[in-house]
Amino acid sequence: MSQLARPLVSFLMITLLSSAPPCVAKPLIRYDFPADLPASGVYRTLVEGEPVSALQTKRGAILNFGMAGPVEVRVNLPRAPKEIVIRPLSAGITAMPDDAGFRFTLPRPMNLSVEIDGNLEDPLLVFANPEIDAPDRSDPKVRFFEAGRIHDAGEILLGDGETLYLEGGAVVRGVVRARNATHVSIRGAGILDSSTRTHKTNKLVLRECRDAVIENTILLDPLGWTMHLSACERVRVSNTRVIGWRANSDGLDIEYSKHVRVDGCFWRTADDCIAIKAIYPPGVMNVPFEEMINPETLAGHPDRRIPGDSMGDIEIRNCVLWNERGGQGFEIGFELRIDHIRDIVFRDSDIIHVNGGAFSIHNGDRAVIENFLVENVRIENPDRFIDFHVGLSIYSDDCPPPYRRSNPKRLPPPDGFRPERANNPWQWYVPAQADTEKHAAKRGLIRNVILRNIQMLKTPRAGSILYGYSEGRGIADVLLEGITIEGQPVMAADEIDLYQRHVRNLEFRPAR
Repeated sequence: MSQLARPLVSFLMITLLSSAPPCVAKPLIRYDFPADLPASGVYRTLVEGEPVSALQTKRGAILNFGMAGPVEVRVNLPRAPKEIVIRPLSAGITAMPDDAGFRFTLPRPMNLSVEIDGNLEDPLLVFANPEIDAPDRSDPKVRFFEAGRIHDAGEILLGDGETLYLEGGAVVRGVVRARNATHVSIRGAGILDSSTRTHKTNKLVLRECRDAVIENTILLDPLGWTMHLSACERVRVSNTRVIGWRANSDGLDIEYSKHVRVDGCFWRTADDCIAIKAIYPPGVMNVPFEEMINPETLAGHPDRRIPGDSMGDIEIRNCVLWNERGGQGFEIGFELRIDHIRDIVFRDSDIIHVNGGAFSIHNGDRAVIENFLVENVRIENPDRFIDFHVGLSIYSDDCPPPYRRSNPKRLPPPDGFRPERANNPWQWYVPAQADTEKHAAKRGLIRNVILRNIQMLKTPRAGSILYGYSEGRGIADVLLEGITIEGQPVMAADEIDLYQRHVRNLEFRPAR
């Protein structure tokens, strides 16, 4: 080649390379789940044109993937849909239907329930994750469960600084525990599965742990409480999804804990989605993890009272809640064996279906509950708006023995000893007038509650409740501000069919 030709060739190569289209990473991040997991027979799903199987459960099909940019989801159905609802409605995701199914676009990672023709038994649950940085699998502090396999792990006990990592596509069958550990993390886009368990036990328990993280994981089919944070401090829970249908499958129980932050989670449970409790104070020894499923008895251990003790500084935000029979959406109670619970915040979230109270406080013990803020929440299908109750419950230590929950031969409270209005009157015992004062010392208070900017998209099916135990053990200083039902402001008690007993300073205000 001549001296003149060489520069010309170089120039042409540079020009061609510079004009070539840039290499763009695909926005879809696939997870390779085991081939023998049951796939949905209803939903045939593609993400960015690639087939991605939806995994079938007893409460919906799960479409789980990661995304590094906007993605289009295509869903093919056996027949053309008549109605497609994508919840939460506030996400603003619109389905574009056709004769074969529908499609929609996700601009960012999010958790959705896609409901076809009103079918709530088998929705398509879309769990679109952000990009996730995997830890070094050779690190001795990392328990790494790889994709494409079902791992029968049994009990996983984590210590200081350890990470349990479930790679996207991994299925781990077992329970997770940590006691008195720091900087524990449970993360990754895999599935922690309890479907093979027949003995009721809490699924993931952190006891007296500090600086812990739970994120991006799916917790499937718990038999008992799903996540139990007991006497912990500084815990962060984010983008964690719970799908449960067996008894007592609370999504998250924050129990006797402080400085907890929960963000971007999704629950579909057969009991409370979130429950704030106080049962096991720090220092209670020799309580096996397996016994913590029976908290109303403190598992037979003495109730170690710490005078002046408190829990709180808990914030839950950007979450989606769906609860079914037997529980509430956001619950404080029942077991509240502590002097003070304060500074609880629930905001910027959606309750898409609720069976029971959207917001409930069931104070059957001595706690003074104060500074509870709920704001900027949408309730799409409300059963009951609020249910706040101070009283003697079947879970209370001073409940008469024939009716106490810990009595295996317990009887239901008889006629005349149940409250006039309650979400579940069988959970409360109203003592005879002569015995009211005898039980008053172990009753608590509810005060300084603000519910602000709450939209109920439909009229609640049941009335609300503010029920105090007695004049000195009641409910005080409750502000309802900017509450709407089907777009209409709520400015009076009868507009939410509110039952009141021993209530002081209830105020309604319009939105600011």
